[in-house]
Amino acid sequence: MEAQTLEQRIRIRAYELWQQDGSMEGCADEYWQQAREMVERELREEQAKQPPIE
Repeated sequence: MEAQTLEQRIRIRAYELWQQDGSMEGCADEYWQQAREMVERELREEQAKQPPIE
């Protein structure tokens, strides 16, 4: 399976957050920002777990 781009991961997470919050209208920017922060944190954690390249 092909790796997802950063934007795809954020979009999916923002949609999940929106659904979990009752699909409120007019809050897209807030969900996007929250999702972006979450995905970026996950990426940093994933990178920290990878062994260094020599």
